[in-house]
Order: sequence, then C-alpha cells, then structure tokens
Amino acid sequence: MADFLYKGVVDWFLDQMSQEAIVPGDKMPSLRALSKQLGLSLNTVIHGYELLSEDGWIESRPKSGYFVCHRSDTKPALLLAGEALRELANDGTKPAWSCLAHRAALVDQSDAFLSPAVRQEEVHLPVLGKGHLAIREAVNEYLKGLGIKAHASHLWLGHSPLAMFTQTVQTLTQRGDSVLVLTPCDPRITTTLQSLGRQVIALTAGERGVDLDLAIRCLRDNAIRLIVLPGQFSFPAGQLISNLSLRRWLAIIEETKLPVIEWDLCSHLAYRAGSLMTYKSLDSSDHIVYIGGVESKGVDRSASWCLPGRHQALLEGAFLGADMALSDAQQVALSDALQPNSKRSLTKRAREVWANSERVKAHLETRLGEQVSFAASKGGMSLWMRLSKPLEVASMTALLASFRNAIVPGALVSHEADANHWLAVNVTLDDVEPLAKALAEHLAVDEGKTVETVIKPTVESTELAEESEQAEETAQVIESDLQMFDVLEANNVGASDQEAKKTRNATTEPLYNPMLDLINHDFG
Repeated sequence: MADFLYKGVVDWFLDQMSQEAIVPGDKMPSLRALSKQLGLSLNTVIHGYELLSEDGWIESRPKSGYFVCHRSDTKPALLLAGEALRELANDGTKPAWSCLAHRAALVDQSDAFLSPAVRQEEVHLPVLGKGHLAIREAVNEYLKGLGIKAHASHLWLGHSPLAMFTQTVQTLTQRGDSVLVLTPCDPRITTTLQSLGRQVIALTAGERGVDLDLAIRCLRDNAIRLIVLPGQFSFPAGQLISNLSLRRWLAIIEETKLPVIEWDLCSHLAYRAGSLMTYKSLDSSDHIVYIGGVESKGVDRSASWCLPGRHQALLEGAFLGADMALSDAQQVALSDALQPNSKRSLTKRAREVWANSERVKAHLETRLGEQVSFAASKGGMSLWMRLSKPLEVASMTALLASFRNAIVPGALVSHEADANHWLAVNVTLDDVEPLAKALAEHLAVDEGKTVETVIKPTVESTELAEESEQAEETAQVIESDLQMFDVLEANNVGASDQEAKKTRNATTEPLYNPMLDLINHDFG
C-alpha cells in the first residue's frame, strides 16, 4: 500500500508531463501544496519527490524548491580532452573581428538585467577609478561566497571584463610571447591574444579536465609567459572543475611562478546551489589575476571586477589609463544584483537561466531528434551542442546571418579536428523555436545535397550497361558509396584513421574507470 501511494505521486507527475501541464524548467508544486491537492500525507509526497529525483525527472535546489529537468532520449555528446597542443596561427585582428560579431551570443540576452531601477541624476563628483568603496565591499562579500578572501581596497571595478583582460595581457607579457590557454573557452580570450600578437598554445579540456602531464610538458618545453584558465562553468562546456584538479593546477603554478589569469564570468550560473571553489580561492601566493563579472546585451548593463593579486603595482597604472570606471547608476545596479534577497539578484537570475536552459534543450532535441546531442552541462551561459554532421559553409553563413546573437560556431571556440560539428547555443534566449526551425531546414538541405552528389556519378558510370544489370549495379554502388559516406562522416573526413577510431570508440563505448570516482570525489 505504501509503495502504491508513493507511485501515485510519480503517476501524477508523468500524467502532468504527458499533458504538457508541466514542462522542463518549471518549478514543481511545494510539498505541502501537492500533499493537499492529492490528499496524501506529507511524508508520502516527500518520498515520491525523492523517487522522481533519483530517476532524474526533477532536481532539488536548496532554498528554491524542486524543478523539472529535461530527460534526454539521445546519448550525450562526449567532450574529450585533447591529445596534443595546438599553436594557433597569428592572423592579427581577423579572428577578433569574427568573434566580436558574436558578442551577443556570449552574454545574457535580458534587456532588464543590471539596469538601474530608478534613473539617478548625474553626480558632479567624479567616479573613483576603482569604484566606490561601498560597492567594492559588496562585491568582496559576494566573492567570499566563492571562497575568495581579499580586501576591498585591492578590488577594481570596470564596465568591461575584456578591457581588464586586455590591459592585464599587455602589462604582463610582450608581443611574441607564448600564452597557454585551456579550451574550450570564451573565444574572446584566444582572439584577443592573437590580435595582440601573442602566440597562443591551446590545451583542450574534456569533461574531466585536461591532461595535466601534457600541460607540464608544455610548460617545460615552451617559453610560456602567461597561463589563462577559464573558471567554473567556463563557456561553453559548462564544466564543474573537481577540487583535485584545482589543487593540482595550483601546485603547478606555485612551482613555475608564472602569472595566471582566471576568467570567471559564469560562477553565478550554477545549476546547483552552494558555494563554488575557484582557482583564486586556493591561490595563497597571489599569482592569479582574477577577472569576473556579469554581462548583458543592453548598453551600459555590464559590470566586471578584478583582483590583481601580486601584480597590483604593475596593473594599477594600466587600469587607470584605460578609464574603465562604472557610473554611479551602474554601481548601484551592481550592488543591488549582489544582494541575495533583491528582485534583480544574481541568484534569482541564475534560477531563471537554469529553467530556460532546460526548456531550450528539450525544444531543440524534440525538433532535431538524433541529429543533435548535448555535452553534459552543470551551468554556464550556453549549451555545447554536437551536430550529427557539420553544416556546409553556405548553410552556416545563412544561419549566422539570422542568429548571430544566439549561436557561436564551434571552430571559434574549439580547435580540435571535429570543431565544425559543434555549436554553442545561448541559453538565455526567450524564443528558441526560430533557431530550431532554421537548423532543421539547413540540416535537411545539406543531407539532400549530399545524397544527390553521391547518386549522380553512380548513374553516369553505369549508363552503357544493360537495363537489368544497370539497376542492380546502381543499387550496389549507391549502398557502397553511402556506407563510405557514413564512414567519412564518422571520421570527420580530415581526421586520421587512428584518431577517428579513438573518437568513435569514445563516443559509442565509453570505458568505465573506477579511479574516476576517486578523482571526482569532493576533497574540499
């Protein structure tokens, strides 16, 4: 009888899902409300919610309640760590221009977020270069929640995290210096370094981080002058970095004594509540220049902060000269967003983004089916989506013409051989249907073109054969060519046989390693 009652809650939930009365991203009724609605005891409803949580239907968020998750019907895309370092070509400012065109897809699409509640009259007193002390103290309190202990007097506020990053790179390195960057990351990092004439060495991270042995060899064999580490939920992979990996990186930094920049703009976009550990929170020697912030597509609705660490004396002049100060109204809006109980708080916005992300994922998968799969994501600004086959240049150009604010091509974000199979999709979009429809059309068009090019030479090659033999021969050749086409697509055409075999095996037959449980254990 008890089991039957528990399953009554599950049956009610599944019935609501089938009627689309509840969809991914929605908040579940409170325990007491559902208990009253179904006429069941509170303990029965609690256990029913636990069963739904165990099966992945819903997720508990402390101080927020239960939310409906998207349960994927397709196998998740695996993001594999790179097996080699990649030196990016120095194309000057060309990559930076390409990336600048996609800026809207890298930030929050909200028009209201970080906008001043009341337009304040201009104050005649100049704004301090660092920002007002009261606002810096509010930011400092927020950073304490991330485990970062610092003094407000060391904190700099600005209107652009990219401007702070640029000034830091120009101050700490020289033109031609080599910089090690962990990718996938915000593409503005790599393109800015290239436009500044720095030699970028990319080290690809998988779902469990980077190959640290490869990183150590790189630091030993190359004259690296700077390391750039994307922070928690780094764009676009949405990875939660294990504490063990964080500590090992800090040990490497302590040994090399190299300056490090941590780019951490998405810590507030965690899908699960609770404080997050950053590289900076373990940085007892202050080697890391920490850059964080919040970005919106609206004009003057972005804010950033920077902890220069031991490089304070060098960076002060650069920051002052860049004149990045926030206006009084912007500082008030930022302070309001950092208050947990505010109507415009970062935590509230994170819940909204999480819910919308589940809806976006469910919608894209429903529309595109097995043509797409998503890398496991635990937070961040985007979904890292893998297409079953890369779009042709004409299709991608047409798609970007209409949805430059919604997607970033994988080739800008990743530098692996299969980068053209990936797209980063902004999860703060209000309406994802136009994008889903356009993607479905372009994927169908490309598929039609491919089949046509395969069939055409086959018909021409059998033109002189007898009619009965021609039909049989054509069918055999088509089948053979289609099989070859499938193989080429799976191998990403340009990849070597050995690399393709590794990718195919990793995608279809992931191996279980018991040591991974130990690595993923929270040592904090």
